[in-house]
Amino acid sequence: MSKAFIATSIVALSLILSSWLPYLNPGKWWLSGFAGLFFPIVLVINLVYLIYWLIRRKPYWGLSLAAILLSCRALVLTFGHQPGGNAATSKAGSFTIMTFNSSSMGLKKYVEDAALKETIYSTLQSAAPDILCIQEFYTNSAPDHTNHLNNIQQQLHYPYRYFTCDKTRWNTWQYGIVLFSKYPVISACHIPCGHSDVGSGSSILQADIRINEHTIRVLTAQLQSYMFRHKDYAALQGETTMARGLASRMKNTFGKRAAQAEQLAALVKESPYPTIVCGDFNDTPVSYTYNTVAPDMQDAFLQQGWGIGRTLSFLAPTLRIDYILTQSPFHINGFSSFPHKGFEHFPIMASLSL
Repeated sequence: MSKAFIATSIVALSLILSSWLPYLNPGKWWLSGFAGLFFPIVLVINLVYLIYWLIRRKPYWGLSLAAILLSCRALVLTFGHQPGGNAATSKAGSFTIMTFNSSSMGLKKYVEDAALKETIYSTLQSAAPDILCIQEFYTNSAPDHTNHLNNIQQQLHYPYRYFTCDKTRWNTWQYGIVLFSKYPVISACHIPCGHSDVGSGSSILQADIRINEHTIRVLTAQLQSYMFRHKDYAALQGETTMARGLASRMKNTFGKRAAQAEQLAALVKESPYPTIVCGDFNDTPVSYTYNTVAPDMQDAFLQQGWGIGRTLSFLAPTLRIDYILTQSPFHINGFSSFPHKGFEHFPIMASLSL
């Protein structure tokens, strides 16, 4: 058996495993949590092998092609296939919804980044979504700090808002998830989200909104993150001992996030209204998280987007972890992303109608 055949077989098998292992609950099978993260990389390697063996006219190309064909579902979920997709704009008979992990509205080590804060506000004002959902939201009611809660409501002219306030420090520093709406919010609540760390997936915000003659439900959340610090990201490429510690932390996170995804999916199933799920899942489309929440939902990016649709600005260009998902009664008319410099997460917006 030749080395070329063995190498090609290993790469092909790796692609198949990275495509299908994520259907297993990583709380029970932790390897499945890592598998989907490597899918785009292993896919590229398989494509290189496929092209190489075709050029060399060797039969090994069949192994690479078979692996790619067996991974078609993961391919479809990873890449937007609408090159002529429409941008998200508010038109008669439709409304826009934006989700944005604001990374504490530009607050860094308890100091506001004025330039980043200005970029956030200008982005929100330019997009002017009818419904705005922000995770990792920070506001401060002290006179010498920024009251983002009031400022956004007033400057973007939102009559309605709901803030979960999952964490408070020093009486006035408040963190959580917020929803702003130009349409009436007839009821809203925050639902404890699994057994998660405060500030990362602490709650799900649920809001019932009246849009003309329809009532819809919006569920927005930030599911459990790895809670990495900047030095942790460096460790992933550095010291082996530290990297092992981070891998252990990731394994624990997989289980928490899987439970939250199941809770979110149950809320969608129980909803009496057409439902939108949006937020930061902290997981890629090839994951148990995504496949638990989204199997019967439409992905706004896949319906109207093109390419990989990256929403996380660092680590890897393949990380799409923020989503707008809708049930079938909604028609997705457009999708937009706002990849501005300085944002850790890029805001995304969809235009929807019923």
